[in-house]
Amino acid sequence: MKKQLLIILLTAIVSVSYSQTKDNGQELIDTFFDLYKNKGYDAALKYTLTTNKWIQTSGGEMDNIIIRLEKEIKTMGEYIGYEELKSKNLGTRLRYVSYLVYYQRDPVRFTFALYKNGTGWEISDFQYDFGFDKEIEASMKLMVSEGH
Repeated sequence: MKKQLLIILLTAIVSVSYSQTKDNGQELIDTFFDLYKNKGYDAALKYTLTTNKWIQTSGGEMDNIIIRLEKEIKTMGEYIGYEELKSKNLGTRLRYVSYLVYYQRDPVRFTFALYKNGTGWEISDFQYDFGFDKEIEASMKLMVSEGH
C-alpha cells in the first residue's frame, strides 16, 4: 500500500513539473502552424488576433498584412514545412521564438513574441521577413573573425 502511494505521489510530482516546464505558450504556435498548413496563412494570421484581446482588429490592418504576405508567398512555390530557429525566454512570462517556414524557392522567418498575462499566454507580437539572409551572412562573418 505504501509502495503504491509512493508511486502515485512520484507520478504526480513528475506530471506537475513536466507541465510547468511546458507552460511556455508553445500551444499557441502549434495551433498557428496547424492552421497555416491546413487552412492557409490568412486563417493562421487571423488566429493571432484571437489570442490577444489588446490587438485591434478593426481598420483593415490585418487584411493589409495578409495581402502583403500573399504577394510575397505567391512567388515562393509550394509550402514544405517549418522548424524552430531560436527561442529566448525573458523571465517566466515573456518568450520570443523564431521559425523558418520553408517553401520551394526560399524560407521565410516568422517571429513570435509570447506574453503570459494574468490569465494565460497570448501572442503579443508577430513579424515575418524575407531579408534575413543578410543578417545571417553578417553573423557568419563575425563568427569567422572571432575565430582568428
